[in-house]
Amino acid sequence: MEQRKLKKLLSEMSLREKIGQMIQLTGIYFDDDAVLTGEVGEDQPPQWVTQYAGSVLGMIGAEKLRGIQKKYVEAHPHHIPLLFMADVIHGCRTIAPIPLGQACSFHPELVRKMAGHAAAESASEGIRATFSPMIDVSRDPRWGRIMESFGEDPFLNGVMGTAMLRGYQGEEGKDPAGNKKIPESGIAGCLKHFAGYGAVSAGREYNDVEISQRTFREQYLKPFRMAMHADPAMVMTAFNAVDRRPVSGNKELLEGTLREEMGFSGTVISDWGSIGQLEEQNVVSSQKEAAEAAVRAGVDIDMMSPAYMFHLEELVKEGSIPTSLIDKSAWNVLVMKNRLGLFENPFAGMQGEEPLSAEAKKTALALACESSVLLKNDDMLPLKPERKVFWGGPYVESRELLSRWAIFGRYDDVETIREVLKARKMPVRFLPECEILTEEERRLWQAENCRIQDSGEQDKEIPEICVNSGKQYATLDEIEPEDTVVLVLGEHEAQSGEAASRAFLDLPEGQQKFFDAVAGRTSHIVTVILSGRPLDIRKIAEKSQAVLFVWRPGTMGAEAVVRLVYGEETPSGKLSVSIPWCVGQVPVSYWDVKTGHRMVETNPENRFTSRYMDIPNEPLYPFGFGLSYTEFTITPPIFEKQEREDKIDISCKVKNVGEVPGAEVVQCYVETLCAPVVRPDRELIRFRKIFLLPGEEQEVKFTVNRKELAFYGENMELIDGDVQFRFIVGNSSRSEAGSILYAF
Repeated sequence: MEQRKLKKLLSEMSLREKIGQMIQLTGIYFDDDAVLTGEVGEDQPPQWVTQYAGSVLGMIGAEKLRGIQKKYVEAHPHHIPLLFMADVIHGCRTIAPIPLGQACSFHPELVRKMAGHAAAESASEGIRATFSPMIDVSRDPRWGRIMESFGEDPFLNGVMGTAMLRGYQGEEGKDPAGNKKIPESGIAGCLKHFAGYGAVSAGREYNDVEISQRTFREQYLKPFRMAMHADPAMVMTAFNAVDRRPVSGNKELLEGTLREEMGFSGTVISDWGSIGQLEEQNVVSSQKEAAEAAVRAGVDIDMMSPAYMFHLEELVKEGSIPTSLIDKSAWNVLVMKNRLGLFENPFAGMQGEEPLSAEAKKTALALACESSVLLKNDDMLPLKPERKVFWGGPYVESRELLSRWAIFGRYDDVETIREVLKARKMPVRFLPECEILTEEERRLWQAENCRIQDSGEQDKEIPEICVNSGKQYATLDEIEPEDTVVLVLGEHEAQSGEAASRAFLDLPEGQQKFFDAVAGRTSHIVTVILSGRPLDIRKIAEKSQAVLFVWRPGTMGAEAVVRLVYGEETPSGKLSVSIPWCVGQVPVSYWDVKTGHRMVETNPENRFTSRYMDIPNEPLYPFGFGLSYTEFTITPPIFEKQEREDKIDISCKVKNVGEVPGAEVVQCYVETLCAPVVRPDRELIRFRKIFLLPGEEQEVKFTVNRKELAFYGENMELIDGDVQFRFIVGNSSRSEAGSILYAF
């Protein structure tokens, strides 16, 4: 629709119609089968709100949504279409690894491609907007939603968030009137949570955030600044407060920082009930005041709180809120719908890409392989296909390889590791009787469907699948000291995600006992770990000869695990978040700021340093770390100043000196050598993933702009010159192939 027609439409709409565009309802008010992703209050929306609500969340199904849309558009006075939104976090029907795992691929183009498949599947089922990507910098694994982020590094969050956003929104064009258009196979993306939510105190969900303005602006806002280049359709407000001011009522942050400073021109949507929660946070005394605070702050859509639906009309009629603010927010929503082409075709995108296409599954498999991180390998992996191996652990038999946020994924679409091994006719035997969670743990985590069948039931359902073995299952007593055992262990999916904070990061109790029992029989253990967060795996790593961390790998997870273990694929993942030595270190990050009394390797006995007396300072495995089945060399970096004084090129060469093809992630970090304020020890500024054949060498060049190195000085003034930096190149945050000094 042309801009002038859209403006004319807005001018003709009634106050209730405009307010309706600003209200999002859960799908349960339209369909009993809708997915509920938050708490619903006792008060039912007024009838006019259900009639005029601008968007709905948590529903899927082309035929169903087509019927709802048709009925809604026909009944609406101006025939404005609904916008169906949902939490498509790491796939719609074809489920990719969780975002924390995807970041470990260090392969943004692959992330973008997978998001494109998720968008096409979503649009074909009627969903035209997602609440993703989440680019909260997250370095505390106690927080359950770390699984939804891209990890601890601001730059990596920005790169991966931008890639995912572009995948969702597709290659945007313009209509004849010059309006931006998201293609019918695309969906509107939503950057969240603006901002600082990944720094919740104590890693406890919905908790407050206490960080300095420098840290907030330099680390936690950085990914949002970067992703603005992809023109996000939406930004979601965070539950938390910043400097004790809740985001959903913070005009300085939403109008000042987000819109004026960052240039965001899309729609601001609240998180579920966050406007109403202003009353819980005691910054307002009623829902009416909450509605006024949020509208004045610039929140365009109220997701599932009573504030807008019960009080916004009253506020306008009594003169507390000017109609111009209502017009502004309603306009932002209409523009987003127009960008999606819904005015021309309310059913745009439906009946498009088929779910679980061969190409989508191929991309999901590639991403599952590249997301997995080989943490330890004492000449154990890859296993030879003819090698006699025992496989055990609950995830050998389970289809639960998705996550709590794969709300439209189906277990029936997932192969088990056992089925994949059967198809390859591997000479393997299986160890039975290990559950994901104990009965007590299931009650604590409110987990369902986590008990695997006992061996008798499995024998009935799946006939002879072991090769070169007369028996289906082996007992632990049959394991000899020279035997190799692959154990596939990990969290239950209910143990990570929203509202899944943990104080302890151990494996579930029964799995730990199972591991110890196997370790009592043999030391030749390969441990594959599924998880939505870093875990305390120190004791597991000590007793395993190889450790492969596969996160929650998605639909193609079983195939990826088998390919990696047997060397059909070479691991190339690097950690997007540090794995702590123990939970007492968290939050732990490679970019912690410098301090006095630094602990140095030359004097480890000096207790008067910044240290723990009983554990190391360093994490068990640092950010950027990951092993391969081949070896790489990286030459020391050199720099070349460009004609423009505000840019330099940093280059090095990487070579595969091993015997198999593989990929290395060349990482470039920057250290500020002297500044008027304390700066991080180092910060990731560039990276590139290079795929090389044995003996192949390739040059890697990074161009760095001076403005990217800017930081805030003593009085929060921006410093972007007359500073000396050290640029470090290596293959993790703790490795150095070499460094160079340069002053801008």
